This record gives sequence, structure tokens and C-alpha cells, in this order.
Amino acid sequence: MADLLQDRALSRWLKNWVKSLFCAHRYAFVRNVYGDEINMLGGKRSVWRCSKCRKIQDRDQLHDDGDLRGVPGPLPENGWD
Repeated sequence: MADLLQDRALSRWLKNWVKSLFCAHRYAFVRNVYGDEINMLGGKRSVWRCSKCRKIQDRDQLHDDGDLRGVPGPLPENGWD
């Protein structure tokens, strides 16, 4: 039984891996990275995931959707409001 489960898991992994090789990735924003996690990701600041094959990509720049502080609109130039 355990061998059957391992075979299924391996075939599923192999199928997803081949699918990701030929995917024309459409990355969607997942979240921004802050604090010590930036060091753990090698200086990357945001996480993106392909909506088709689920491949994860880390990017150097923050994703600015105008809501980085929980307040709509651009960040103030002079610090806190």
C-alpha cells in the first residue's frame, strides 16, 4: 500500500514538473516579504505564483498596490501621516 502511494505521489510530482516546464507562466502577486524573511529569501521582497502551474517566483522589488500600510493611496513622502 505504501509503495502504491509513493508511486502516485511520484507520478503526480513528475506530471506537475513537466507541466511547469512548458507553461507560459502567468504570475499573480501573493504577498510582500518583510523583516528577517528578506534575508532568508536572499534579498527578495515579494512572492508571486503562476496561476496555471503553481510555480513560485520571488522578486527583488516590492509589489506596490497602493495599500502597503493598510491605507489606500500612495505612501506619504514625509514619513507617517
